[in-house]
Amino acid sequence: MTEKVFIVGGTGHIGERCVQQLLNNNVHVTLYTRSPAKVQAKFPQAAIVEGDYNDLTPLEKGIAGHTRLFLLIADLVNMPHIKGAISAKACATGVKQIVDLSSLAVTLPWRSTFLGNTHRLSEEAILASRSSAVATADSITTGYVALRPTMFMTNHLWIDAQTIKNEGVLRHTADPDELEGWISNNDIGDLAAIVLQEPIEKHGDAVYEMTGCVLTPAQRIAALGKVAGREIGYTKISTKEKYDFLTTKMGMPHIMAMDLLGLFKGVNTVSVGLSVLLGREPESFEQWLEHNKDVFQ
Repeated sequence: MTEKVFIVGGTGHIGERCVQQLLNNNVHVTLYTRSPAKVQAKFPQAAIVEGDYNDLTPLEKGIAGHTRLFLLIADLVNMPHIKGAISAKACATGVKQIVDLSSLAVTLPWRSTFLGNTHRLSEEAILASRSSAVATADSITTGYVALRPTMFMTNHLWIDAQTIKNEGVLRHTADPDELEGWISNNDIGDLAAIVLQEPIEKHGDAVYEMTGCVLTPAQRIAALGKVAGREIGYTKISTKEKYDFLTTKMGMPHIMAMDLLGLFKGVNTVSVGLSVLLGREPESFEQWLEHNKDVFQ
């Protein structure tokens, strides 16, 4: 592959997976980061552009000559502005495809959730920046692919791991037999890498919803018990108890905690076609746990 991929947000679970998959296939990858030494140690074969979101001058210079962009921004408050600004510079320099990590929350009613609203505004900012670039310059039309995942399996690592490991219990607001949608971060990273390598015209302006499996809390604790080597209990808690845990114990902002109380309730079917896109079945919860079992033992 002769194309060059520029990645913003390549140091988290999803970004690292995408970067590694691209490098494994000998794709030229450039990462935009505030911590060059950290990234260089992890991905010595990747090119690096040092910079942040406050001054995008290094990004504007560094992205020149690249044909594709993977956009993963963790700053939820400023996300629409950041994604719009980066996309504008990418389109102006001739990037032919933007793959964006969005959220399934975008499909919820307008402004019904903070996550849904900020991701919706971000998608619109990217599309507006593309339209502006085409109208003001002789630039190449840029394909835009939005990945819309449901609840991350990695939420178990930062929300539930301590109570599971130390107390042997999973606490959640759902009924024990209530289905909920989940996705492995590995699947998200893999799909991003696949799209970034396949012909741009194949995906065009695609939106890919990503629910890899649906599980009840009872099924989750059964799987967790297997990897932990002991029985894991389940306690249904009130939304107030969950809210207090997220805000007081974890320091989560109010607006984010409100979303996580039940953001994806009702998502109870696996995304049609996800296995076709991945070229395999989505990673199961049991498979994901096996790779992270040390956290729960």
